[in-house]
Amino acid sequence: MAGASDDHSTAKLWALLGGIASVLSILTWLGASNAAELKDLLADSPPSSFSPTPSTSSPTADTRDDPDTSQGSTDKPAPETSTPTPDPTEEAFNAISAGDCLTVYDTGRGGTTSIDWSVDVPPGPVSCAGEQALARVTATDTACPTGYGKSYWSYRSATTGKTTKICLTRIYHATYCMLGRQSGDSISLGMMTSVACRREPVPSPYNQIMHITGVYRAPAGANANNCRRAAGDQTRYWAWLVDDGATLLCTTIYQGG
Repeated sequence: MAGASDDHSTAKLWALLGGIASVLSILTWLGASNAAELKDLLADSPPSSFSPTPSTSSPTADTRDDPDTSQGSTDKPAPETSTPTPDPTEEAFNAISAGDCLTVYDTGRGGTTSIDWSVDVPPGPVSCAGEQALARVTATDTACPTGYGKSYWSYRSATTGKTTKICLTRIYHATYCMLGRQSGDSISLGMMTSVACRREPVPSPYNQIMHITGVYRAPAGANANNCRRAAGDQTRYWAWLVDDGATLLCTTIYQGG
């Protein structure tokens, strides 16, 4: 029994030596000189059942919806507020006030249905007591009254889109001339017109130059008979009540040269 046990022990020793030799042979083939290097080598080697993961660049994080990030800011500078170009004509209209007196009048070139003002832009006010004053401003930017010797002047700005309006009442002066339209024995007067007192062609449909002979406070029942300037005056007069009936305007057909 002792011999058999010795033989078995000897066989195990040779088997162990053979295993060690095999390990040394593997180390030599792998280039590892010891077990530690073999361990490191095995740790660095990927499993044979997996393919290496391809290298990819990391995507850049999208921070557009992140309010805390300084990248991708959507803040935009506030648009500059542009100042509209001033409209000088509108400014001139706005500078006019009720009570002002102006040197403007109807040229008559607009006929009897519309007014062609003597200037495009309201001039500066003048003294209402002076003979240059031809129209008095009664109101602005409101419904204007109507009647003999009353009209309005409006302007719409292409710059601001606003419309300004001034209400006017005609101021009459003796010795001045106006335009009239005669049909038979009847004459209609261009109540806002003014014209030089001389015989010359007049704008259609007017056909007469009317000379103002007097501007009077109207008495009760006033008519053309109240225009006579002396006893026995045989002049043919045409008369109108203006200023809401308070003033008698007397005219005659201009006969001058």
